[in-house]
Amino acid sequence: MKQPAPPTMIPFADDSASCTLGGITIENGTDSIAFYGQANLTRDRAGLRTAQDLLAFLQSVVNCLASTPDLPAAIKPPSHKGGKVDNPFM
Repeated sequence: MKQPAPPTMIPFADDSASCTLGGITIENGTDSIAFYGQANLTRDRAGLRTAQDLLAFLQSVVNCLASTPDLPAAIKPPSHKGGKVDNPFM
């Protein structure tokens, strides 16, 4: 069984790219990268490949952050303003 290729996203490059890796969805953003879902790393070649792909992507995130000059100590999380939305089904 052929394994999917590891993510080729460039960390923090845009606000629209996403991919799924072993059941984990990764959403790129210019200020943050979101990970959600669930993956099982099985003790076999497929689990090893998934772990290596996750590690490679996380290493690219670390490299990007480490090479960013004047990296701030923290940024404010995005504000999610609640409000009333018209019902599109009415």
